[in-house]
Amino acid sequence: MNESPTPLHQDGHAGPPSVDDFFLRQLCLQGGVPTIALDTDLRVVFWNRAAEGVVGRTADEMVGQSLLAVVPPARRGLAERLLKRILAEGGVSEFDFSYHRPDGTPVDLAVTLARITDTQGGPRGVAVHLRDTTRRVETERALAQTRKMSALGTMAGAVAHHFNNLLGGLVTTLDFARQCHDRSVIQRALGSMTDTLNRAITITRALLAFAEGDRTDDEVGDVRATVQQFAARVAPELADRRITLETRIDEVQAQLPVRKLNTILESLTANAWEAMPDGGHLKIELMAAEAPGDLLLNVSDTGCGITDSDLEHVFEPFFSTKKAAPDPRTAHLGLGLAVVHGIVQDLGGTVTLCSSRDSGTICSVRLPRTVRKP
Repeated sequence: MNESPTPLHQDGHAGPPSVDDFFLRQLCLQGGVPTIALDTDLRVVFWNRAAEGVVGRTADEMVGQSLLAVVPPARRGLAERLLKRILAEGGVSEFDFSYHRPDGTPVDLAVTLARITDTQGGPRGVAVHLRDTTRRVETERALAQTRKMSALGTMAGAVAHHFNNLLGGLVTTLDFARQCHDRSVIQRALGSMTDTLNRAITITRALLAFAEGDRTDDEVGDVRATVQQFAARVAPELADRRITLETRIDEVQAQLPVRKLNTILESLTANAWEAMPDGGHLKIELMAAEAPGDLLLNVSDTGCGITDSDLEHVFEPFFSTKKAAPDPRTAHLGLGLAVVHGIVQDLGGTVTLCSSRDSGTICSVRLPRTVRKP
């Protein structure tokens, strides 16, 4: 059986081919991955040809310069913190930024950072690897725009449907009243028209709250007291619905608009008890969030839960998992969570919802402890 001869080093010893410094430098220089090396002062000491192609600057231009010179001001602070952390602690970090080459061409870059160590394991510098993610980002933006237009189309159809029903009924009632000479009948017709117009106003205000937040004047008050008062107010109604109420209200010092906070609580609580027609358990929690300066408001239930396919649409206006009512005046609008989303966003917070068919639903609202100034 013939065997291939074992390759020899230049000194004649058997073993794999030797790799010298020149070979390694050429490997890095000619490699297809944009590779940059920084010293401990974050100055460029190596800049390969792939980096030249992506960034649009040559090694002669960049060696000796700070890498932060090519990072936009909005991302420069983050980049500097990550670079210094890599030098001090090691590990791997990533971030991304949008960049304009010297010729004006926009490019999106993803950056991976890793520490370079010396022979004793101390920090020698930072290895920086770049990835051109322009095509991926453009695809994601196009997809997001497509989804946005689809959602707007759905919402426009829902708005048209609701107002068509309301205005159609309004015109019919008005025509009837014009042909009738019975004063009491005309009074009832006017009352019905007033109810219809008030419902139209409710829809319009809810859509404005979703789009812009609730901009009406609102008194600022203690969040803890507001939540306590709300819980005391709804407890009897929940008991009538065979729903037990549990509260956990921590010592959180925060000042927020009282009416807006009540609107959030009312919408989330209404959704919860509607999910428990046969009774259940509802819990309201107020606590400090992990992020300094924020608070967390949770409303959870043991109801029927929401399917995964519906979960991604729950904050869209007019989306509802409830069956449509035959009378448009009593139909469920599907605006409660949309209004919550608008108010929370206007206050500078976020709202998330987790749900399953087995364990019910938890809605978590993160809010700053003070009103965000416009």
